Amino acid sequence: MASIKQLFVFLLSLITFVYSFYVIGKLMMFLSQPKSIPLAYTWVFNLLDNHAKIATAFPAIVYDTLYIIAFIFQHSFMKSSFIKKIIQNIGLGVAERSIYSLTSSLCLHYLIKNWNSAQTIVLWQIDVTSSNVLWWTFMLVHGFSWMVIYGGSIIMDLPEILGLKQAYYDLKEYAPPMAYKSFELRHLYSHVRHPSFVGLTTILWAVNLMTIDRLVLASLLTTYMYVAWSTDHNDIIYQKCQLKRKSNELKCNMH
Repeated sequence: MASIKQLFVFLLSLITFVYSFYVIGKLMMFLSQPKSIPLAYTWVFNLLDNHAKIATAFPAIVYDTLYIIAFIFQHSFMKSSFIKKIIQNIGLGVAERSIYSLTSSLCLHYLIKNWNSAQTIVLWQIDVTSSNVLWWTFMLVHGFSWMVIYGGSIIMDLPEILGLKQAYYDLKEYAPPMAYKSFELRHLYSHVRHPSFVGLTTILWAVNLMTIDRLVLASLLTTYMYVAWSTDHNDIIYQKCQLKRKSNELKCNMH
């Protein structure tokens, strides 16, 4: 019979799983929804000199940068051996991944909710609503990039990434999920826990409105991903093999 702690961890993991999907949905809208600056605001901004534009944008840039740094710090600090040891010592080792996913989602949600747009400084603006070709190009690029990210998550075992599988296996008194995984996947997990550097980079930079705040976001997150995500040749081969296997399985199920 499951203990109270096992039930609590499973409930926490289930809540984290659902909440993480909710936050990712918010992130998709935040990053991929086409944006524009009203013409009236553009006229006002054009009347400002460079010093006034910088002064107006400066507070937003400072706060947004702090939000990004806080998210990056949490994302790195929570997976450190120091934090993992603390979680193990208090008897919540099974919930380690769920706690990590929950705190990441909370930080990301806070960033999205409190983001300040600095629209006085615009690097480029493309009105995608003025042309069906531009609109569909933008939608297809972002849609395909998100599909790559979600596809990579499925290949890498999404319930395990978010911590739900660990809690379920503990509830059923199975061995930890990692014990059932191949050596190649355990090697990949040892240094990469997120899919598609290229997909997220494309989403960050292929925007129709690049304001100075979005430039800061794209630059910091791209740099962080480049430093933190260290896939090697064996990881790429493994991902290709898994993608081919999943594709063959889908084809077999359709026939």
